[in-house]
Amino acid sequence: MIKFFRHIRHSLINENRTKKYLLYAVGEIILVVIGILIALQINNWNQNRINRNAEKDIIRKLNKDFKINKKAIEENLLRLENQMDANKILMTLIGASDEELSVHNLDSLFSVSMGDSDIAFADNTLNNLIQTDRLTLIQNEALSDLLYQWGVIKEIRAKRVDRIDNWVNEQYLPYLLSKISFKEMDAYSGFEWAGKSKVKPSYYSLFQEIKFENFLDNVLWYNQKLLERNLETKTLINEIIVQTKSSIND
Repeated sequence: MIKFFRHIRHSLINENRTKKYLLYAVGEIILVVIGILIALQINNWNQNRINRNAEKDIIRKLNKDFKINKKAIEENLLRLENQMDANKILMTLIGASDEELSVHNLDSLFSVSMGDSDIAFADNTLNNLIQTDRLTLIQNEALSDLLYQWGVIKEIRAKRVDRIDNWVNEQYLPYLLSKISFKEMDAYSGFEWAGKSKVKPSYYSLFQEIKFENFLDNVLWYNQKLLERNLETKTLINEIIVQTKSSIND
């Protein structure tokens, strides 16, 4: 093909047909430009197809991850609600008589009241997108905004959990060390070393202390703030699931 066009150019020059040669040269340039534009368009179309396939795969994985996260937050909410219920019962027993206290399984209540607040969210897909700078592949702006919010609310929640854990470990648990049997409390968590204590103290004096009432009040305050944050997290997870499902079906 190149030899063919070259032959035409030589013929026009040899025949001293300069005007026709110039017109032909312009036409040849236009054809080359058109060819390049077509090649670029094909390349762009192919790259867009690759990106859209990658986007679909990413969104399917995100949908799967956040369904796992939904289950995790719902389980955590249930534990937190049980934890709050146990703390509320303990609060109502402040000032109770020894006889009233004996009606309740206090070790079980203490065990439930100190449940774990942490959650291991399924974030591998999102973290990988951020680390490889591929978050821009997601064209759904609403979903992109929600994923940004997820990073913010997850960090805030983690800080809230750390604050609670630090307060419990540094103040609440040291206060209880000489007042309740951790061994009998841990029996309700199924730990092999837990069970009956030979030196278990009477819990009566504990329930007569204003300091214990204040500790319980502070625990419940922390629980309430975490509950509100967990409910916000659950709402956001549901919105992300809706958006990912919508994008998959588009």
